[in-house]
Amino acid sequence: MPERITANEITFREMSEEQAVKTFEDDRYFDYQKRAMRYGKKLPSDSIWATSPAKMFAAFYKEKPVGVIGYSTYRKYLLGAGIHVRKEYRGKGISDILIKKIIKEKGNKTLLVNIGNKGISSTYRRNGFKDMEIESLPEELKQEALLRQRVQPLDQVQKWMMMKPSKWMGVLKWS
Repeated sequence: MPERITANEITFREMSEEQAVKTFEDDRYFDYQKRAMRYGKKLPSDSIWATSPAKMFAAFYKEKPVGVIGYSTYRKYLLGAGIHVRKEYRGKGISDILIKKIIKEKGNKTLLVNIGNKGISSTYRRNGFKDMEIESLPEELKQEALLRQRVQPLDQVQKWMMMKPSKWMGVLKWS
């Protein structure tokens, strides 16, 4: 296995969250789970973040599923549906490749991600995401998060990040 894996070596397949879990399980890897199971104490398993249907992008290296990232649509926002890299492929650049994929796929919509793993925050920041306070969330998402916080305080790892659409002038490229 190479030290680093490049974007040119990765292929993506779009699928539902259920299909993504099954893809990994079919390859005898069981550490990737649906959001409702992963969120545990971070957010309720019946929250909008956990239950809205997700579009997932599974990453394959030499036909082996090595990572997955996705989002769900909620009103005018996209909600991050998580990122996962297969354990033996971590530290090889796949997280950056996955985040770049989701940025490309999100188009001109605002993508909100809820980070429960401190280690991935810097990767999101490096790819243009900005930290935000819970008060900056859209009202219905903020109320859901605040309700959860009253029941189980969100720990220090809990982060909210956002990537807004590019300004139209920033998209123009001059020849």
